Amino acid sequence: MTTQLRKAQPLPLAVPGHDLDAYIRAVNAVPVLSVEEERQLTERLYFDEDLDAARSLVLAHLRFVVHIARS
Repeated sequence: MTTQLRKAQPLPLAVPGHDLDAYIRAVNAVPVLSVEEERQLTERLYFDEDLDAARSLVLAHLRFVVHIARS
């Protein structure tokens, strides 16, 4: 079984570097997904191998990652 993945687009967030606060502000600007939105994105990723759906899921969960990292 061969799968063709679409070329990934650049992430809309600044890369963390010297200004960590700017990165955290950018992460917090990404909207939180509703349960239905998360389900739809997950299904698009699973059934259609949609990398845009995967990117949206990852970006939406960065807020939680930052929270854990700061703890």
